[in-house]
Amino acid sequence: MKGQILHGAHHECADVVVRNLTEGGAKVRLVSTSGVRISGRLILRIAAVDRPCAVAWQSGDEVGLRFD
Repeated sequence: MKGQILHGAHHECADVVVRNLTEGGAKVRLVSTSGVRISGRLILRIAAVDRPCAVAWQSGDEVGLRFD
């Protein structure tokens, strides 16, 4: 499933592929990793639904998100 992560002070957008989605969080793969630094407070947008979240872990182009 496709989605986006909104991050940074200006809500920069990074396209992601959602691998796993649960009530508590999600595992996503960044579509492009060149120059993308994911940290701090985030918003995961899937099908026009925004979920506030934070990075739980990151390994290469995969990111684990924890929903608030």
